[in-house]
Parts: sequence; structure tokens; C-alpha cells
Amino acid sequence: MIKDNYLYSTIYDNLADFTPERGSVYLYGHSAEERSYISEELIARFPSEITFIELKEISHDIIKDSYSNNEYHLRDRVSISKFLSLFNATTLYLDSTGLNNRICAALLNNAFSLFSTLNISDIKVIYAEPETYKVVQFSTEGIFHDLSESIDGIEPLPGFASIIPYNENDTCLVALLGFEGGRFVYILEHVESSNVFPVIGVPGFRPEYPFLAYWGNRRPLENGDIWSNIRYASANSISDVYILLTKFLKDSPSGRIKVSPIGTKPHAIAAILFAIKNPLKVELIYDNPKRVKKRTEGVGKIVECSVYKLLIDK
Repeated sequence: MIKDNYLYSTIYDNLADFTPERGSVYLYGHSAEERSYISEELIARFPSEITFIELKEISHDIIKDSYSNNEYHLRDRVSISKFLSLFNATTLYLDSTGLNNRICAALLNNAFSLFSTLNISDIKVIYAEPETYKVVQFSTEGIFHDLSESIDGIEPLPGFASIIPYNENDTCLVALLGFEGGRFVYILEHVESSNVFPVIGVPGFRPEYPFLAYWGNRRPLENGDIWSNIRYASANSISDVYILLTKFLKDSPSGRIKVSPIGTKPHAIAAILFAIKNPLKVELIYDNPKRVKKRTEGVGKIVECSVYKLLIDK
């Protein structure tokens, strides 16, 4: 699958090698992670050529932007549409590094729905890999002491509230795994499915990370021999996971699948895009974790993916 990644993605070893298109709009947010501040270097390098807009979540599912200083509701299509209509750029960058999955989901879903009415001709997602995670070992059943402090519970991502009825025996659950076995246990306890397919990031951001994913998820993987259904997709590739989900959907007896993005941000973006493309066939299952303030150190490679081209082609 990864052989097709070059068609949609470019990976930069250093931030200095990445240059956004002139006249584009660059959306970003900050978190406690050092890598979420790559925008500061880009702003210093391109102070006038690119419109940089910081997004802040001021309360649950409500954001404010630094361009208009207005508030927007993630679950209100009209509200997000007003925000995206502020700009006349042909290329829209979404730096997902410092933005949570709820914000990314709402922006991507609405951007694609408005594509024919906006001046945008391409949407590109940016992601900065961590240099390293600040963990040594992961708990296997509890959610505390993992990378997340707690879980808010399963709640649909904004714009993806549809629940498709189906028989658990003919619809598979695809779990895009990270290191946190507690999150996988939580999903298995709350989602009924007799066909569970875990996906582990191989290759990982670092060579040892796939083994850490196995370690962190070893207890749930042993449940009912789920380990025998493991599949692999590159941890930093949006297109790799997207194409894998296409195969799962094609092979599903019911023609529908459930997808739980509880791993890397590129995997989560791929799941969101796949649900946008297949709204009546894909149900996203998301547990809404509360993150530990700082989970990583440093900045690794920079991943750029043209998600518009990916959706058009696939």
C-alpha cells in the first residue's frame, strides 16, 4: 500500500525544507507539545506570503480564530462554513499537529462540502512527527498512566453523528491502534463486533515503536485471538491507511464498517477522510481522550498530504 504514498504525500526531514505555497491559508493550533509550534518558524520565514491563522478551543466544540476573533461552533455547519468562507486562497493547509481530532474533523468535513463554492483547489494536511515519546512502558487495561489522563466517553466527532444499524456479525470493527491499551479495551467494552481488525503503525515514527504498540495492547490483543487479525499501515501515512480502509470496506459482508481512530494523528485523519467519502457506509467510533499535558519531546519529520487529491482519486 505504501507504494502509492508518494502520489499524495511529501515527507520532509527538516522543517527548513518545507515551503507552503505562496498565497495559501495555513490553519494551526498550539498544544503543550513542542512540535505544535512549527508554525512559529514558518511565520518568521513567510510573514507576508502566507496567511497564518491560529485556532483556539475556548470551550467544548467552540473555537476562536486569530483572523476575525469570532467564535465558531464545530457542530454547526453554518458556523464553520462562515469561517471557511472568509478566505480566497486556492490552497488550504490544515496543520493537524496541535489541533484535536474534533476540530480537524469539523474543518475537513465542511471544507469538502463547500469545495464547489469556495476558491480552494487543494487541501493539504500537515503533521509534525514527534522526535520521541516521553513514556517507558504503557498500562494494559487502565486508561490512567497511559498517554491520556482520562476518557470522556464515546461521542461522535462533529459532523459524523450518524449511526448505521447493522448486525455485529457481518460488520467489522477496524481499530487504528497507538500505544494505549486502555483505550483499545474501552472501545472493545463499548462496541459490539465479532470481527475486530487491529491496525498497527508499521513502519513507526521510530523503529521500536511498533513493538511498544504490541506491548501496550497485548492484553486486548489476546482477547479472542484478536492478534491474528492484525494489519499494518505506515504510522505517518494518511494515504496508506485510507487505502487499507478501502479494502476493509470492500471485503465487509454488510458493505459497512466501524472505524476507531485511537492511534496516530495521520491514521485519525485517514479515518475522517474515509468517513467523508463514505458517509452511509462508515461509522467513526471515537473515545475523546483527555491528554496528558506533554507526551512528546522534539520535532521529527514533517508530513504533507494532499487530502483533496486522495479523495478525488480514491
